[in-house]
Amino acid sequence: MTVYIEYAFLENFLFDGVLLALALYAANAPFSWGRLLVSTLCGAAFALVFPLLCLPDFLLYFLKFSVGLLLPLLAYGRIKNKKDWGRYAFTAVFFLIITFALGGALSVAFAGLLFEIPTFAIVLAFCALAFAALGLIKKFRQKREINAFLYDCRIEYGEKGFWVRGFLDSGNTAAKNCLPVCFLSPEYIYELFGDEIVKGVGQVCDEMSISTLSGEKKLSLYKGFLTIKGQEKRVVYFASSTNMISREYELLLYGGLLEG
Repeated sequence: MTVYIEYAFLENFLFDGVLLALALYAANAPFSWGRLLVSTLCGAAFALVFPLLCLPDFLLYFLKFSVGLLLPLLAYGRIKNKKDWGRYAFTAVFFLIITFALGGALSVAFAGLLFEIPTFAIVLAFCALAFAALGLIKKFRQKREINAFLYDCRIEYGEKGFWVRGFLDSGNTAAKNCLPVCFLSPEYIYELFGDEIVKGVGQVCDEMSISTLSGEKKLSLYKGFLTIKGQEKRVVYFASSTNMISREYELLLYGGLLEG
């Protein structure tokens, strides 16, 4: 089998660059394209030299693992404080996980083949897996960002009360009669105010208008109590919103609630 050094170098350069970029993106780590380029060049050069080394197996594994930790450090840049160390650690962990995951996936995909695999097929398969990994990382980051603004909340009306997950949305500035408006999943609206809604005894305390793509829409407002865990109980308006269905939370909080 003939090995072309320039092709091997370019292939490893592509792989290392994509893997490092995915790891940095997953860890939300700061980086520059210059540092990423230097790190990727070092990784590609090491990949060419590594098969030529005559060392015991345990030293080869240790060396490969050490380089796996060094490449994210080169791409990350200067570490100034504990926060930087923590973010670098996340970057290194993500780099190792993504490397082993994609490498294992490629091994499984081409396992059992009795012929030599063309380089372009390996590159195409790697790019497809990299795009799939990027999609998963995006979902991971979105969920992490959402979790940072989730709060345990107690909603009450009369003798009824439930614990729900509330998302603090700085963009929600809806208010009526100097009271904040929080948007609640329809199922909990009916759990809290269902008796009054069915009986039609006028539990709808007020209404507010919102603009939608189909025009102006009237929303019914229900007055109840809200307690964010660790905060005081307060009176708020609840409005039903189907946007809460199939989300990580059931309640969209007024943006200024934690500011008093």
